[in-house]
Amino acid sequence: MDEAPLAGLTIGITAERSAEQQVTLFEARGANAILGPTLRISSLADDAQLRAATEEVVRHPPDFLLASTGYGMRTWLAAAETWGLRERLLDALGHARVANRGAKAASANTGAGLREWFRAADERFEQLVERVLEEPLDGVRLVLQLHGAPLPDAVSRLRAAGAASVLEVDAYRSSLPADPEPAYALIEAACADRLAAVTFTTAPAVHNLFVLARHRDRADPLREALNGSTVAACVGPVCAGGAHEEGIAEPLVPARARLLPLVEALTSRLASASTPPA
Repeated sequence: MDEAPLAGLTIGITAERSAEQQVTLFEARGANAILGPTLRISSLADDAQLRAATEEVVRHPPDFLLASTGYGMRTWLAAAETWGLRERLLDALGHARVANRGAKAASANTGAGLREWFRAADERFEQLVERVLEEPLDGVRLVLQLHGAPLPDAVSRLRAAGAASVLEVDAYRSSLPADPEPAYALIEAACADRLAAVTFTTAPAVHNLFVLARHRDRADPLREALNGSTVAACVGPVCAGGAHEEGIAEPLVPARARLLPLVEALTSRLASASTPPA
């Protein structure tokens, strides 16, 4: 193999824990690296905040659940399970009219036994709010399952319409990076076709990259890039499942779900693509 098969190429790295190891492996093959972590380790304060919100829902079952994402719902339910609250949470949410932002939220909620009441045709959370505002809201309780960013305008409108309680639940808050600017820079580099590949070591890393991209209205260009000239390299099939859920059609997956096979498979793909035919 060429001593520097990736010379002149730049790789985007979304990992936090394995980032330095990836940089070492890619630089040894001649590549440059852009670090844009999309995950961080949850703090006890974050965990306590989500648990407090969950216990509030269990104590006071809502009349409406506005669900933003399938991943966020699954993350919330998984956290509730670790606290022994999953069944009680589902029982409380089972009393609510469930409004889903799109097919992924609907799939997660239906799979958990929550029946859909409404779905946004254009997959905009604002459409959920508009639909709920058509209902009499005096004294009702609402839960908004968010996707990494608060929605103060939505909360204000619902409260002004008479809602007794509007509780924001954000399972993403504890997992998004404390400083998202490096991830934003990675997203812009991918959209500008400056990256040969982006690596992912977990499904949440993929989902969070798109959460951040949506914050900047860059989800569609990012998806187009990762379905085009920028390789989306996933460490294993579970991670690749997250990529598929975000609309990435053919992520690169190594034969073994380990970091070194991922680097080797990506090196082989990129080196082959850059080698002119004989």
